[in-house]
Amino acid sequence: MHYAQRRLAALGSGNPCTLKGQWREGVIDAATEASLICYQRAVMADDKTTRALTATDKPLGTLGRATLASLWMQGVTAGKLTSGSRNFEVTQLDAALRWASQATISDADLQADRAFAQLGVNYFTSGGRNAAATPYDAKMRAKVEEYQRQVQLPVTGVADSRTINALLGGSVNGTGRPGR
Repeated sequence: MHYAQRRLAALGSGNPCTLKGQWREGVIDAATEASLICYQRAVMADDKTTRALTATDKPLGTLGRATLASLWMQGVTAGKLTSGSRNFEVTQLDAALRWASQATISDADLQADRAFAQLGVNYFTSGGRNAAATPYDAKMRAKVEEYQRQVQLPVTGVADSRTINALLGGSVNGTGRPGR
């Protein structure tokens, strides 16, 4: 929840879905819910994405794994996700893939997801200065391949625009299963 709120608040002043005003950290209050629903509707209206988000996260306002995967991919471009690169965008990809690839979520998975969430919170609260840099290496390539296989994309191991748009669109392994 903390990460999602920080991400929604950082969407930008020109984005109508930006979380603004008074909101309570860690709580889906009225402001957070309105921002979340606006974000989900925007994803579902964007024809560049797969528009699969609400097939898993329903009803609107549900902060589930499809929405979290999508939020993690906001602002990420394929140019930052190249073999050998090491940056926060690869960390974002890694976090998004965790949410998107897990059709069920164990306690151990939840702990790892919380650790990623803290990295995201640190990034936004520090103005990007505390960015955890993850390498795009053979392990990341294998994670991308696994995800591509799970959602019927061409399996290349490259986080190309098609893969990014699938994550943004909420395409997840086990569509319709909330995960926990």
